[in-house]
Amino acid sequence: MAICLAGLGGRRPSPMTAVAGVLVVAGLYGVLRSRAPDDPAAACASAAGYACAPHGEGNQALDHGGVVAHAPALPADEACRDVGYLCAELAHTDHIHIQRWKSFTGPIVVYVPRPDFEEPGVATRLQQAAVVGLRAWNGQPFEILTDVRGDRHPLFSVTWTRALGGGRIGVAHTQWSAATGLKVLSIELTTRNPYAPEQLVDPEQVRLTAAHEMGHALGLPHSDSPRDVMYPTNTATSLTAQDYRTMESLYRLRDGTEIAR
Repeated sequence: MAICLAGLGGRRPSPMTAVAGVLVVAGLYGVLRSRAPDDPAAACASAAGYACAPHGEGNQALDHGGVVAHAPALPADEACRDVGYLCAELAHTDHIHIQRWKSFTGPIVVYVPRPDFEEPGVATRLQQAAVVGLRAWNGQPFEILTDVRGDRHPLFSVTWTRALGGGRIGVAHTQWSAATGLKVLSIELTTRNPYAPEQLVDPEQVRLTAAHEMGHALGLPHSDSPRDVMYPTNTATSLTAQDYRTMESLYRLRDGTEIAR
């Protein structure tokens, strides 16, 4: 799952527009969550022309056949009552699958290093912004601990780069299987404005990007309300009651559950 700074009409935005601009998701998270082809290449082809990253990058379902054969199935009119935006993707597809952490009680330890290829003061500010964004989900449903010194055993790490390509400023690399549930390989964040590489990404954008990607890392889909952190275009400033309600609803359902409209 990737987040981008959006351009306008294919034009290169001004630095102020780019830094303060909206965060647009480059991948179709709902398509990859809700479809289960036998061939991983078919999953890429089904993503409406969006490129699929190789070698386990992005959001990939590994055990395609298992989720269809063994997961419980629920009708939308039963499963989608008062669940926030958990079922929002059903507006665009016939069914979705719940993909979340399973057989896990926490805590989630995330290693957040400094981007030491940047100036020390800048690197520290960006590191701190990422920590705040990740920990916005603390207790929802797991305790989230961030390690900034590298002296713990993390479940996954934040990695930094100057650019991800395609206007992206963040991406969560995850895998899912019916046997293991959702696993996070890493969350990757950029330090530079993709449209103006000489400029740094604002720490506030790093905070929001980290919160958005951590939501996907926990299994959340996109919201259909611009007030929510998980809305595809990030117009929120913090998590909302609906973000929390959707997370609670997600973890009330069994991993792999199919919901059909």
